[in-house]
Amino acid sequence: MGRLVLRVVTAVAGVLAAFTYLTNPFTRLTIVRPTFRANVTAGGTSVSDHNDRLVVRRGPLWRALALVACGLDVLGSRYLGSPRSPSATVDGVVADVHRLRFDPDRLLLVSGENFPALFVRNLGVFYYPVLDRAIPGPDWRARETVYLQTVGLALGAFDRHELTTTVVPVGRRSVACVNIYAYPSDTLYGILFALAALRGDEPARPAPYGDDVHRLDTRAAAEELLQRYGSRLTHHYRTYRAAVLDERTGLVTTRRHLSGAKDITRRRSALYDNVVLWKTARLAAGLGLVDHDEELDHALRERILQRFWLPAEGHFLEDLSPEALTRRYYSSDWLIVLSTGFLDPADPRDRPYYERAVQHVRVTGVAEPFAIRYQRETRAARQFPVVRLAVPSYGGDAIWSFWGMEYVKVLVLLHRATGDPGHLEEAGRHLAAYEAAMVENGGFPEVYDADGAMLTTALYRSIRQTGWVIGFEQAREMYRAARRSAAPAGPPP
Repeated sequence: MGRLVLRVVTAVAGVLAAFTYLTNPFTRLTIVRPTFRANVTAGGTSVSDHNDRLVVRRGPLWRALALVACGLDVLGSRYLGSPRSPSATVDGVVADVHRLRFDPDRLLLVSGENFPALFVRNLGVFYYPVLDRAIPGPDWRARETVYLQTVGLALGAFDRHELTTTVVPVGRRSVACVNIYAYPSDTLYGILFALAALRGDEPARPAPYGDDVHRLDTRAAAEELLQRYGSRLTHHYRTYRAAVLDERTGLVTTRRHLSGAKDITRRRSALYDNVVLWKTARLAAGLGLVDHDEELDHALRERILQRFWLPAEGHFLEDLSPEALTRRYYSSDWLIVLSTGFLDPADPRDRPYYERAVQHVRVTGVAEPFAIRYQRETRAARQFPVVRLAVPSYGGDAIWSFWGMEYVKVLVLLHRATGDPGHLEEAGRHLAAYEAAMVENGGFPEVYDADGAMLTTALYRSIRQTGWVIGFEQAREMYRAARRSAAPAGPPP
């Protein structure tokens, strides 16, 4: 009997492993075929939209299968491979990551080998700089193409399903829509930001810093997508607003958990989720999906500042859960206020929030040995059980490269606004630390441990070559521009 059980378990494991391999869009023998393709050239952009052929699998068994595949992808990348860039220079590493992550033939813009499924928030959060036309590079049209193809798949999936955090390929032309770990606060934000960026409404950078070196070729394609999927997006906006907004308080509800960029942690009405709600409302109005909502623009912004800013501590409160309120919790995803335009370092009214938050980061050492941890302590009890088991520091004192780059951008923009050389010096120090780590690790890792080594546990290993390197490139270009502006003028001729 024992041998029979072992054979059955082994057979099931083999089937699941084969299924996971074949439905991973990035493996050599994948069976996944696109239903949305784009071709961006100097002459314009053409789109092949066959999302009507996309099948969205429903039901608990399909959702369970998708979640198992996601788990096996994470486990497989821990033990089966995490390829290094062969380059020994920073620019070489950047080029290698671009070839791996911004290849239109690979269909989608995803974080990396651990996560081949599409986390839709990537479009507006971790990959928002992709369409920054001031970032140099020979693969601009590849970046446009893969970004457009990614939002195309998301629109196709959610044209016949409610919003979820993740779209998981489960067949040749089929996907399952699943939530990891709860209803998403930022999926709609990711889609709307992408459409606005593709249309040229969003600059894909927190502030101007240099001349454009590329031309945006996707405006017409974005308009076509809005025409086809606009009514469905309006439905999603109304559903999202009803799900997350507490009309009594005028803030994100505390009655349910939401999945955002820090989805590994259980939170209630996080600052991040409130800022994303504010920005989502503005994007929806700007795209013509809904009327401008004054209440979710000026009034919500003021409520967020009043409720979340802690003047005595000099930082934003992480969320409105009882433990966060009691312990005055800090979290580095407050940096979402930069990319969303919620607070502008150039505005004298907004600048003190940044200056005091940066001072808090310096005093607490959250940005050491380089930028930036979510917080000093792990707070494992606040994390979902699977994360607590596999990698408890993941949502705690680990160093996140994406947020580190956002912190560097804050420092650069504070220098530009104040002239304080200390801000630029610190920004340069963090960038230099990342450059050294990139060469050492052969990539741009997603996350580092508290000592600055690539985060690895028995069940998890950081993505080595994540496309988040585009954020490093943006931060580096902003820093270089600031250095040029700060350089003393030469002697007169």
